[in-house]
Amino acid sequence: MNISLRQMRAFAAVCRHGSFTQAAVALHLSQSAVSMLVRQLESEMNLVLFNRGKTSVTLTDAGRQLLPLVQRMLDDLETVKSGASDLRSLRRGVVRVAVSQMLACTWLPPVLKTFATRYPEIEVILTDSSTDGVADEVLRHEADIGLGPLRPTSEEILTEPFLDVGICFVCPASHKLARRRQVTWDDTRNEKWVAYSDEFFRQLEQTLSPGGIERMSTQASKVSYLTTALALVGSGSGVTAAPAYVASLAPYFDVRFVPFRSPTVVRTFQIYSRAREVMSPATTAFVSLLREVSQDAVS
Repeated sequence: MNISLRQMRAFAAVCRHGSFTQAAVALHLSQSAVSMLVRQLESEMNLVLFNRGKTSVTLTDAGRQLLPLVQRMLDDLETVKSGASDLRSLRRGVVRVAVSQMLACTWLPPVLKTFATRYPEIEVILTDSSTDGVADEVLRHEADIGLGPLRPTSEEILTEPFLDVGICFVCPASHKLARRRQVTWDDTRNEKWVAYSDEFFRQLEQTLSPGGIERMSTQASKVSYLTTALALVGSGSGVTAAPAYVASLAPYFDVRFVPFRSPTVVRTFQIYSRAREVMSPATTAFVSLLREVSQDAVS
């Protein structure tokens, strides 16, 4: 059976107007075209749907039983069309974002507030993940996009840099370097480091010590989370390094954030997305805001 939407619309229009002529006017078709569509529908269903008189058209019993079914399908189609329009116009939608835990609790909340103000009908579902797990969340289709520092990933994932963040030396508030405006790598020569990410500290050491001096190998502790590292630093157990946006947490741990210089250390954060997949309008709007915010931060 090959029933088309045009046939169902023609049938419903004739029922509504009680006339092939008036149905043709409403559908912007010729009377013969409407008559042909209805006859095609009758042929496909092997049913006679109308009693055709010289001056009137009435439904047969089969037509009366079919009409509510056809009308329901046409109404459902209008609902689909309306929903698609809402998605395009950002009156509806869902964005699932996987984000590294510290970015989620410091930098991201104001961005979410701005997005909610602009698009109040779009729901953002946030998953705070480990730094190394952000790309995997996207790969497993558990998130539409991911936000975090660059990590090795598969060719199925695209990365786009969107935010450059300065890296700071983090020490207890009572530390001798705490009041400095900047510190150099040599200033930290004799420190004991609280490490919380092998990949991050390896990249940091390569940047600060291109000659290969592994000063950060002198570790006071090795932990899993930056918040734990901050707590240990605040208690005087060592020093660490962290992105500048985390400085908003400094008062809670009694630590100080001091930017590195000579060289300045910058960590680039990425937007992770699935290759060969088109983003939804809602996700596209969210990514556009991320780019806007990051540009404002630079300018």
